[in-house]
Amino acid sequence: MNDYKVKNFPDITHVETTNVCNLKCIHCPQSDLSSIPNYEPIYMELDIFKRIAMEIGKHNGILRLTPDGEPLIHRDWIKQVELALSSGVDIFCFNTNGILLSDENMEILFKTTETKVVIEISIDALYPDTYKKIRGGDYSKLMKNIFTLLNEKNKRSVNNIKVMVSCVIQPELENQEYQQFVKFWEPLVDKVITRHYVDTKGLTPQKPEVQFIPKKRWPCPVVFTRLVIGMDGKIRFCPDDWLKKSVVGDINKDTIEEIWKSKYMNNLRASHMNEIFDNALCNSCTDWSVIRFGNDYVKALKDLF
Repeated sequence: MNDYKVKNFPDITHVETTNVCNLKCIHCPQSDLSSIPNYEPIYMELDIFKRIAMEIGKHNGILRLTPDGEPLIHRDWIKQVELALSSGVDIFCFNTNGILLSDENMEILFKTTETKVVIEISIDALYPDTYKKIRGGDYSKLMKNIFTLLNEKNKRSVNNIKVMVSCVIQPELENQEYQQFVKFWEPLVDKVITRHYVDTKGLTPQKPEVQFIPKKRWPCPVVFTRLVIGMDGKIRFCPDDWLKKSVVGDINKDTIEEIWKSKYMNNLRASHMNEIFDNALCNSCTDWSVIRFGNDYVKALKDLF
């Protein structure tokens, strides 16, 4: 790891198009918006999204839409997908709860493109009662949307679209439900993602029965592989920073590449490589414990194709 080389551009650029969600999952800060000071609903403007997509496409990078919020709830969802699929990005991926993944919201994903598309649907349970307890959504509607998507994907024989489902390992799952979740979905989708519960830097409750923090800390792969752009164009180095304390730039003034190669980011990476975690946000963070070099989301995406 000591000779880990930083690329000229992030492997993944996270783009938060909105902080509005239609569910209140118990492992997410959206379940209690009072934990986010001065919260107000925000939607990314389309011109900002276009600027981001074009730069990522120029570098043949990965554009990932990921919560703060539910990306399909954005009024410009279809236009955003059209821009992403025509911008030259290598992979366009997004995380969704799947409730709105139907009709035209789904159909746009089948647009002819050379871009690879990865759809990750967060389910977090196998049984309806557990799903209701953890996510509070319409389980029947979700299952209908997922199987409609899978049927359309198979019927059209598209090779550029991959479907993943994911589950957070947490105490609210019934006995053996996590194992049964994997067993049920593995034959049906392209990949099953399982994640260990994290308390999102203290914004969600600690669950020590499923949180295992190693004594020996390692550098966080995120600062070597990703940047995040929020709804207002502010650029951050941490995807789990819901309080926006890791802002290092602004897409309205800076390019992604400039921030990625900035003195601040280079110094932050050097500190991590030297096992110095004195950055105010990094110092008390435990999220690093669930991510390792060579076994993170970048690898999961690349392995699909």
